[in-house]
Amino acid sequence: MILQKKNERFLHVCNEISNKLGDAKMEQLVRRVGVDPKHRADADVTTLQEAQLLREACKSAEDISFAARIGSTFRQSQTLTGYIAKSSKTLGSAIENSARFYTLADSETNFDLSRTSSEDVMKIENNNGALLRHHRFQEFLVFGLLARLRVLAGVDFFPEKLCLQHEVGDHQQPFTKLAGCRVEFASEFTGIVFGQTTLDLPMANYDPSLVDYLSELGANMLAAHGTHRDSYRAQVEKHLIKQLPGRILSADEVADKLAMSRRTLTRHLTAEGTGFREIVDGLRFDIAKTYLKDGLSISEIAFMLGYADHAAFSTAFTRWAGQSPRTFQKSNQGH
Repeated sequence: MILQKKNERFLHVCNEISNKLGDAKMEQLVRRVGVDPKHRADADVTTLQEAQLLREACKSAEDISFAARIGSTFRQSQTLTGYIAKSSKTLGSAIENSARFYTLADSETNFDLSRTSSEDVMKIENNNGALLRHHRFQEFLVFGLLARLRVLAGVDFFPEKLCLQHEVGDHQQPFTKLAGCRVEFASEFTGIVFGQTTLDLPMANYDPSLVDYLSELGANMLAAHGTHRDSYRAQVEKHLIKQLPGRILSADEVADKLAMSRRTLTRHLTAEGTGFREIVDGLRFDIAKTYLKDGLSISEIAFMLGYADHAAFSTAFTRWAGQSPRTFQKSNQGH
């Protein structure tokens, strides 16, 4: 039994890029994100590099939904979480059991399942704030999760809706068509809302003894794996993005959320070679570029990034990019 297959997800993305764009383009894009394509199976690939590769792939394919399409083809997982999910009693218990150990496959991502009398909600949370600005990666995660859950259930069930925190302007249609259900952008969270009985679907390969064995094995692996603490920059970005759209937290507010004084936060960020204002500007600039490419209006982007008005955003963007947001959008829309 293979409990951890190195770079399984990254290799799947590479294969799908090759199928769509050709081997030469795939190798070019893999090299662009800092990975040697000849050693991609054994390289120490970070989740952020995966996210960057998906962004580059969508740009090269000129298809905003390409990452979601790649996710929808990632239906099998030869990891501990994949095996424990297959052996669970119901679809709901499969999610709960595998979520406990998902960090072994992806230390940057957590799943949280909440069940009430009215709805069942699975939220996807990124520990690394830098990943939240990679909208194509978020789409890849959600559509990939839906694909694997459908395989586990043995039926193409349809959730109430898929939820993504970012916007895509007028490009919702391909996502809705791909999912076969409602896709809600600018949502309060990223994840899936299920119908009332969906998570009660039985699993064909239920094996309680195997679940117990894998759970014990997973607990031991977690203990050996140790704990992971994000950089202070990543923690700041995470809190800033969670507050969007519409408002940027102050340094004092972020420090409070991190249970420290502003002076202590400043000291930690300085040690990492950055500062709070630099993080805010970099985050706004990166998200603004994505939204401009996706075709959102400048007024919408200004609001979503917490600017007082259109003019304030335009001034800031021109300072960062050396050109106005409108000029940037005209030359980059759809890329």
